[in-house]
Amino acid sequence: MISNILPHNDYNLVLGLAVLLLTGLAFGKLSKKLHIPNVTGYLLGGFLIGPGFFSLFFPNYTGVVSTEYVESLKIIADIELAFIAFTVGTEFRFEYLKRLGPAPVVIAIFESLFAVIFITLGLLLFGFPLYIALAFGAVGGATAPAATVMVIRQYKAKGPLTEMIYSVVALDDASGLIFFGLATAIIHVLIGQDVQPLWLVILLPILEILGALVSGLLFGAMLVTLTNWFTGRGNRISIVIAVLFLMIALSRFITGTYAFELSSLLMAMFAGAYFTNRSKHVETIMPLVERITPPLIILFFVLSGADIQLEAFSATAVLILIIYLVFRVAGKLAGTYFGSQTVKVDPKVKKYLGFGLLPQGGIALGLSILMLDILPADIGLTYNGQLLRVVIIAAVFVSEFFGPILLKIALLKSKEATVTK
Repeated sequence: MISNILPHNDYNLVLGLAVLLLTGLAFGKLSKKLHIPNVTGYLLGGFLIGPGFFSLFFPNYTGVVSTEYVESLKIIADIELAFIAFTVGTEFRFEYLKRLGPAPVVIAIFESLFAVIFITLGLLLFGFPLYIALAFGAVGGATAPAATVMVIRQYKAKGPLTEMIYSVVALDDASGLIFFGLATAIIHVLIGQDVQPLWLVILLPILEILGALVSGLLFGAMLVTLTNWFTGRGNRISIVIAVLFLMIALSRFITGTYAFELSSLLMAMFAGAYFTNRSKHVETIMPLVERITPPLIILFFVLSGADIQLEAFSATAVLILIIYLVFRVAGKLAGTYFGSQTVKVDPKVKKYLGFGLLPQGGIALGLSILMLDILPADIGLTYNGQLLRVVIIAAVFVSEFFGPILLKIALLKSKEATVTK
């Protein structure tokens, strides 16, 4: 009976994986009938088979896949995000960057900063304390590349808007992490915690980005060397998988052992950038990567949908969620527009780019986990990291549900997407 799939044995593990994949395939087919992106269908399917929706009407209902099972498969998120980040990195060819100039960097800084500022001001306007307003703002600057890349692939989008989306999404992780570090440094001061010197707290995220850069370039060099040494498509795709797994393992080890974060996403992105500029086999290897990732993509988004639990919401959480979503969208769109104004970009890029930066995913969820330590429940604050965590999970679900739909519309209006049946 498939009523409460738990990760207690191998049978339940593989049965759950089969259910997740079949659910994703079914709702992917349904999404085509409804003319919405596949990503949105995957999320909806996950939401319905998880405990989040039907437990509102049946309190003892634990879902077709349980919360415990979803938690046991979090590593799938790391793997899928690493593949996505690697793919995004391979878009950074030197000749392509020379053509675009500084525009992606400027726009990424503006759109991340404006999201942080807008969310913080929005919560302050509704009477929330500065420390919790800054905490939500710090998480709100990040954008998830996975849903955006999926929509671009599904609709075979090409053109200046698509190129700029790829570039800004890739750089957004770096800018988002820097603003997160700055905001959390201020939060430490506001709540009076005894912490490291302020200059070190501010410097730490920059050091983390540099650490990911150096590590990613080294892994990229390893990829180039090994794919030159081994021939055959099977061997080469195995090398890509192995190196991405090594990056995830290194990230987990460093983060769990030292007071230092090493992002596997940034490492994978920098490795992809090095690989695409130095390898002679990019054109044969990347199509192979795209062929093996669809099951991971389905699992990732179905699990994301199953992770939302509506019963954990209070009236305060709902109010914060609404404020967060409205002001984050406003900040992203305004930041993209003003960033585009400062550099010379195609008019349709300025008009539609912001709609490719709305989804949130793994990065936002990871930052919300860090907030559990920065604003723990046991220090007596009115609003704490647990409240933030609940709101961000719901915000990720909403943004990844509606974000791809808005991006699809933007790509179609810009005439860069191919309508699929």
